[in-house]
Formats: sequence, structure tokens, C-alpha cells
Amino acid sequence: MKLNSWKLLKSFAAVACIGAISISAAAKPVLTPPPAPTPAPTSLVSASVLCSASTTTTSLIYNPSYEGCLGAYQGNIDNQLGLIATTVNATPWASYFSSSYFSSESYSAAGNPFAQDEGANDDGYLNFDFALTGKFTLGIKQGNAFSLYFFDGSDISGGVSQIRIDSNGVKSSSSISYVISHAGFFGTPTAYEPPPPPPVKVPEPSSVLLFALGLFGLVLARRKAV
Repeated sequence: MKLNSWKLLKSFAAVACIGAISISAAAKPVLTPPPAPTPAPTSLVSASVLCSASTTTTSLIYNPSYEGCLGAYQGNIDNQLGLIATTVNATPWASYFSSSYFSSESYSAAGNPFAQDEGANDDGYLNFDFALTGKFTLGIKQGNAFSLYFFDGSDISGGVSQIRIDSNGVKSSSSISYVISHAGFFGTPTAYEPPPPPPVKVPEPSSVLLFALGLFGLVLARRKAV
């Protein structure tokens, strides 16, 4: 009887041990590998609107300095500067582009060519501090898209100080076509340097001497007359 009880007790102990092991295994969390990081885009993604839909491209009416455009593209300008540079430099518009970038949102910063915060102004025009006389690129941003427009200030006598714009070439759902988020300027410093002041004419020494002799002669003539 004692032997059977001992066997029964051992059986219960074995079952309890197996159960504990099973519970412990079930309670242990299952480790899953983290998701793979999303690869960074290697090129700009085209949007559904064509940049040419904008009146910015009507060079004969509004913008005589307009040369061409690219886009529209998805996303923001400011966080895709590298992709923008790669895209433009692979096109015939590379000579209109520079890695020097200025946003109209920071128009008061040193060297920034914009005269105002274009996204806050929304009057359908981009205004510059002074006339631009070289080649440059403008980015027009609205919503989650932007387009790039190329200009040559030398096409206009005295350069270009204002450009007519709208967002029709960026986002088709714009309720008011001239509303934009902001504008971006890609250009070299020489593209928007103000012209030097005209030289001051200094009389030649011979002219000064002749003037002095004439004045002296006039004084002598008056004394003789007296």
C-alpha cells in the first residue's frame, strides 16, 4: 500500500512539473524582428499636375524672363534639396540652378533675395529686393507638392524684380490659384547682386587749372574797370 502511494505521489509530482514547464513556456514572450527601415527615396516623385499649367509659364504676357519648368513633384522643397539638385543637374536646365538656396519664409535673412514672406502675402507675385540679372531657379510650393521654374534675368533690360505666379502648376485642387505655401530661390550670389553705384566724375587737374585762371582773369578785369 505504501509502495502504491509512493508511485502515485511521484506521478502527481511529474504531472505538476510538466504543467509548470508548459506554463513557463507559454508565458515567455515571442520575440519578433523589428520591421526593416523604409529606404530613402532616390529620386523625386512626380505629382499629378504639370508645371506648365501655371500662368508663370506665359512668358510673352507675364514673365519675359521665363525659360522652362520641371514638375510638379510630391513633398516639400526644403527637405529634398539633394534630390532636387540631382534632378535638375541631369537636365538642360543645370546652368540655371545653384545649390545656394533661400526660402521666402526667411526673407529677412542676409543675402536672401525675397522682399517679403510670399506664403503669407499671397498676392500672385514674387517680389525681390532688387532686380535679378542672372539665371536662377524658383520653386513654388503649395500643399504637398512643388514645381521648379527657370528664369534668366538678362532677358529683360535692367533685370527682373517681380514675377507673376500661381499654384495651378503645382496642385489642381487649389481653391484660389495664387495662394502658395512658400517660394524657394536657387541661385548664385552674382544673380542678385545690386548694380554698383555710378562712378563719381572727378574734374581733371587741367580743367581745374583753366577754371581758376579764368576766374582770376575775371577778377583782374573788374579791378581794372574800377
